[in-house]
Amino acid sequence: MTWTAYLPGRTVTDPRSDIKSGTRIEQYKISDQAVYFPREKYLLLSDIRRTWIQDSTMNFVGTCGKGLPVFVVRLDHGDEKKVNLMLEKKEHAEEMIRLICEKNPSVVVEQWSRQAQLDGTAPK
Repeated sequence: MTWTAYLPGRTVTDPRSDIKSGTRIEQYKISDQAVYFPREKYLLLSDIRRTWIQDSTMNFVGTCGKGLPVFVVRLDHGDEKKVNLMLEKKEHAEEMIRLICEKNPSVVVEQWSRQAQLDGTAPK
């Protein structure tokens, strides 16, 4: 496995050993240095400026009815494009944010209501 940094030039010295010390939450791992996500990518915890949970749905092609409710942990690292981590359970999303803040206390946790998301006043 060759892990690559989400932000070029912002790398972990030894991602293989770092990921082994991480805590697994669904398909993601949070270590002391980074958040690891599928497709062998990672984002350094020190690059995360703010985070929040957003309610969402995942729609499947060929099925009828509503989409599957999911929770998206959004990681803002200062770029226009945020990192979106999709989780099935709200408790897992909350645990992920708790771990990120525990390892990097400078991360700001935003609280956005569902109404703010619908009004467009919540960050995109």
